[in-house]
Amino acid sequence: MEIRSLEGIDNKDILKVFNESFSDYFVPLKLTSKQLTSKMIADKTDLQLSVGVFENQKLIAFILHGFDTINNQKVVYNGGTGVIPEKRGSGLTKRMYSFNLPILKKKGIDKIILEVIAKNTQAIKSYEKSGFKTVRELVCYKGEFIPNKTNEEVVIKELQTYPWKIMESFWDINPTWQNSKKVMTKLRTENTALGAYLKNQFVGYIIYNPETKRVQQIATHKDFRKKGIASSLINELAKKHGNAFSIINVDKKAESATNFFDSIGFKNDLEQLEMELKINKN
Repeated sequence: MEIRSLEGIDNKDILKVFNESFSDYFVPLKLTSKQLTSKMIADKTDLQLSVGVFENQKLIAFILHGFDTINNQKVVYNGGTGVIPEKRGSGLTKRMYSFNLPILKKKGIDKIILEVIAKNTQAIKSYEKSGFKTVRELVCYKGEFIPNKTNEEVVIKELQTYPWKIMESFWDINPTWQNSKKVMTKLRTENTALGAYLKNQFVGYIIYNPETKRVQQIATHKDFRKKGIASSLINELAKKHGNAFSIINVDKKAESATNFFDSIGFKNDLEQLEMELKINKN
C-alpha cells in the first residue's frame, strides 16, 4: 500500500471510491459527477492537502480536505473520509492522518475540523486516536412544511447581494463549514436567497439550495422573532420549490432555531458531532 496526496487524481476515480465507501453508510450516499464537483467547490477542496491510500495503483481510501482562513487561522475541513468496505478495520484513517498531519503542520495549518454521525462510534474512535476532540453537537432536520403562522405584513424580496454585516447580527451561533458565510458567497449563483421586510426594515433572510432542497441559512432579527417571519420565508420558497426541506448541522445550542424547526413539524433526522484537531497551538 502507498499513501500519498490526491493531487493529480481524476475526479472520476475519487467518485468511484466515494460512492463505494458510502454505499452501506448509516445514511447511504451516492453522488453523481456533478454533485461531487459541487460538493468539492462548496467544501473548498484542495487535492494537494487531501490524501489517499493506493493498492496496486488503485485508490481504496481517501480524506478530502478543504482549506480556508477563518479568524486569522488556517483551517482545513475534512469534507469526507472513505474506505472501501473490504479494507475497513485496517486502521487506514489513522494511517492517512499520520501521513498527512506533518505535511499540514509544515504548511502552517492551525486546525482541522470535521463532522461525524454521532452514532458512528467506530469513526469517532478512529478520529479520537488521531487527536480529534468533540467541540459541538449538531442536529439535522427533514420535513414537509405546513404553514402554521405566516405574517401578512411581511414583504418577501429576492436578495441581490448579501449584506453580511446585518445578516450576521441576526445569528445566535456561527454556522458550520458547509453553511458558512464564505461558502454561501462562493455558491451565490447556485442558491436562492430571500429577504423579509417589515415596513421596509430588513428583519430576516433565508438561503436555499434548490438542487439539494436544503436550507443552508435562515435567521431572524432578534427583536422580531416569533412573529411568523421565518415561516413566511419558508412559505415563499414552498410556493416555487415544493414543501419538502432539509437542514443540516444546526448547533444544538441554537435553541431559537431548533425550537422553530420543531414547531413547524420538521423531524430530527440525524445527529452529528463537530470535531476539531489543533495542529499548531502557538
